[in-house]
Amino acid sequence: MPRKTKHERASRLPLAVFLILIVLSFAAIAVINMTNFEDYVVANVLQVSGQTVIIGNNCTAIVQDTSAERAQSIQDGINGVMEQRPNTHDIFAQTLKSFNITLDYVTIDNFVNGTYYSNLFLRSGNKILKLDSKPSDAIALALRTNSTIYINKTLLKEVGTNICQ
Repeated sequence: MPRKTKHERASRLPLAVFLILIVLSFAAIAVINMTNFEDYVVANVLQVSGQTVIIGNNCTAIVQDTSAERAQSIQDGINGVMEQRPNTHDIFAQTLKSFNITLDYVTIDNFVNGTYYSNLFLRSGNKILKLDSKPSDAIALALRTNSTIYINKTLLKEVGTNICQ
């Protein structure tokens, strides 16, 4: 059997690297996409009253104050309106669209030391990016991109309030 030249061996290297990158990409997507949706419910209640945001599922909701600007941005998102000039959430939503990036969904995950935590799950082709976000910003952005908002069931049970009394 003839011995392969350096050039022939080198030409196979890019293919091997490409295949390894493909496998690693799928593994990364699987790891990043590990949101266990059994632990979450879809937020089907969303209201703003002054600076108070009410978000929940059915009769249980998280009731929390935010800044006046964020509350207004969430209300604008609910109403589907944009002020005369775009705000930061409008600009970010337009940027995502321009670069063909979608906000797949938002999760509101936990409450630690008086602070709520949430994540944005962005997709570009086969790439998924999970970004930490303030829940109010995540909600305002999700409304502008028609993305689903999920709330951790345990969080809702622990800090949620009955709003159907």
